Amino acid sequence: MAKETSHPMMFEDSFTVKTVDNTRFERAGRLDCESITFSNNLELDINNIIYPVLPGEQIYVAITNNVSPAENPRKLNTAVDHDPRLLGKSIMDQFEYVMFGKVYKKDDKKNENLAVVFASFGGLLMKLQGNSTQLAEFHLNDGIYLLMRKVEGVGK
Repeated sequence: MAKETSHPMMFEDSFTVKTVDNTRFERAGRLDCESITFSNNLELDINNIIYPVLPGEQIYVAITNNVSPAENPRKLNTAVDHDPRLLGKSIMDQFEYVMFGKVYKKDDKKNENLAVVFASFGGLLMKLQGNSTQLAEFHLNDGIYLLMRKVEGVGK
């Protein structure tokens, strides 16, 4: 039996969706979320046509810089690299909604132990606020994958 390898994540947390603002764009909604466990705050634009989320629902969010299999890590550069027939099983299989984007800004106030990471996923924006230690792995121009799934049996 093959040994199961855990996937390295830059960030993981579960959030309660406080509000969903669908007034800005036709196919995108902005989620305002509060961490269940930590003092993290997440504002995230998603395509709410293909992945509808409602206030009160809980979501699990993970962020990584590579989705290739943990037992066979490799750099993924093109859409062809992400083809499931070539990629094989990946961490993306465990999530319902996945986006790739870039960190375009990071504010880090280490003396206050507070950091804010801003990323764009093809125009869908993320603002992630948390403690500096928890967001230490994020750097300007990093390519990141945001992986999300709903926490079953909670919300609505």
